[in-house]
Amino acid sequence: MSKVGLTNWSDTNVISSTSLATFNVTFPVSEVFDSNNVTFPVTEVFDIDYHHSCDISTKYGIVTSIVAAVSFLFGILYTFFGYRFFKAIMFLTGFIFGSVLTYMIILEQNILPPEGVLGCAVGAGILLGLVTMLIQQTGLFLTGFNLGVATVTVILVVVEQFVHPPSKWIPIGVFLLLGIIFGILNLKFQKILTVIGTSVIGSAIGLAGIDYFVEHCHMTLYLWDRVLAQESSGLCWFSWLMFALWPVCAAAGTFVQWKFTSVGVDHRLALKGWRQRGSHLQQVRASGRKETQQVRYRHLYQARRVKGDVISQNFTHSVQHKLPPAMQSLTALTTEQINDDDSTATTTLTQVT
Repeated sequence: MSKVGLTNWSDTNVISSTSLATFNVTFPVSEVFDSNNVTFPVTEVFDIDYHHSCDISTKYGIVTSIVAAVSFLFGILYTFFGYRFFKAIMFLTGFIFGSVLTYMIILEQNILPPEGVLGCAVGAGILLGLVTMLIQQTGLFLTGFNLGVATVTVILVVVEQFVHPPSKWIPIGVFLLLGIIFGILNLKFQKILTVIGTSVIGSAIGLAGIDYFVEHCHMTLYLWDRVLAQESSGLCWFSWLMFALWPVCAAAGTFVQWKFTSVGVDHRLALKGWRQRGSHLQQVRASGRKETQQVRYRHLYQARRVKGDVISQNFTHSVQHKLPPAMQSLTALTTEQINDDDSTATTTLTQVT
């Protein structure tokens, strides 16, 4: 296996995924990039073996193998359980879209070392994933956008067999146009298009993981060349087999979700139920605060009433001593009746409290 070290930026502009398809390439730890007399080491982050031979290679990188295996597992989750785990899938949709797009754009520009590219891609993916998970409309739009991108990718692969686009802005413009159209349609027909979109995206992610173990992502890089309108080398028979399995797996995932895993599940009802639970909790808390205030007012009224009775009794007794005997006997009877009524009222008030 020959090793190619990129020593300046002019080399990086010449060598691309297309030209590298004619020989094997690895990026060893000892090689360095040089730009304006500034050098920095490059560590092996993704070891992708570009080869034109149709022989299946068994030389895999550890990090890339782990990423491919995780992609395969996420693809299964997406394809067959996409709508059932709505929140998790919305986060993964934003994370994968943001990380992959950022990684490929920065990698094309060659402005950062592999560690920096990977860090920026993961950071952008996490940020966009949180946005799509917390803002439901954003996640739905991005799911529809990805479905449109996948549709355009299939169309471009078919068109490439007859004519090559003269400029990369043609496929990019078609990507944006159909992506926006499908995103808007997904906001209108949320459940059915989300089921289809997650099946298509999940199939692509899972097959991309398998593609690494079969041919070191040769078909995946071929699809990326369709986005950039670059020339590509010929594909092997198993490359076309991987491409043909994409719509088959997407159709199977759509059928399984629509008939089994998404039955009885509606993300709109779940959101409405969550809002109702939040509103009910607020009402309970408000009612508790109101009852607490009423209890406090009862205790305050009771205390003021008892103190007022004590003062009135003392005043009555002091006045009785100054009255004639006949008047003292009459006021004594009246005072006893009043005391009985007050004690009854106080007892009743205490029981209510």
